[in-house]
Amino acid sequence: MIKPILASMSLMLSINSYANEKQFPEGTFVYRPKVDTGFEQYRTKSLRNSNKIVLTFDDGPHRTRTPKLLDLLKRENVLATFFILTKNVNASNIHIVERILKEGHILASHDHDHDNNNGEDEATYREELYNTVAMIESLKRKYNSNQISSFYRFPYGAYGQSKLYHHFNVMKDVSNQIYGENCINFAFWDIDSDDWVAQMTPEQISQNIIAHVKGGTAYKHKVKRTIFGNTKYEIKKYKINSPIGGGVALLHDIHERSIQATEIFIKKAKQMNIEIVPLDEVDEFSYKNKSCQSLI
Repeated sequence: MIKPILASMSLMLSINSYANEKQFPEGTFVYRPKVDTGFEQYRTKSLRNSNKIVLTFDDGPHRTRTPKLLDLLKRENVLATFFILTKNVNASNIHIVERILKEGHILASHDHDHDNNNGEDEATYREELYNTVAMIESLKRKYNSNQISSFYRFPYGAYGQSKLYHHFNVMKDVSNQIYGENCINFAFWDIDSDDWVAQMTPEQISQNIIAHVKGGTAYKHKVKRTIFGNTKYEIKKYKINSPIGGGVALLHDIHERSIQATEIFIKKAKQMNIEIVPLDEVDEFSYKNKSCQSLI
């Protein structure tokens, strides 16, 4: 009976090892276009019922709002992750990126230009992924950051639907070019705050995060009408009776309402003993077994 037990233990260790690296493309697996897709398998299960939230902000850096957010986070002693569009970085705002890194936040890529990756051919996606990750690494070097992690968030969360290739296979190739190992960690989210909906108030945005942790009232959007390409949304109130109890929250540092909502949320989180933790301290996003030093 010893061999079956050892085999079972080996299998469990293998499964646990894979679970700890769930948000990296699996090293030996060849992903299939239009087959290996979906979102649910990449939820942050280790944060379920943990009373912990990770704050992530997309689409910056914004000239005025990102600095305002950084001021707030510094004042409240909170760390966050900034998924920037590298096309937005220029001589006039690079000091904002410097602040993100020097104040201990994680700098990550939200692609170069926010085009839907599913609509790009393989050569375009490969080139832009390489360039955006390489730029993040050059910024880390420029400002003497000791950040090991390399996170990438697909625009719209869209991946795997191209007919001729799968984004994760390209991601592994690009990672080996830049790091010599499987280091690019794709980061989805568990809680969409809906802060991108213009009709959402800061209070509603904050409550959307809290309700997913503690339960209670939350707010969702419904398309009311679309005129000349402009969509109007109707805000609907609903109840969350079985909250997930923690997770990665999606916000944007390009909207004033999002900055206000973040301040409201942080203050309420402290009152409700909700802990705000950095992304790279979460099991699924940990780099504890990787060196991930740029070779370029």
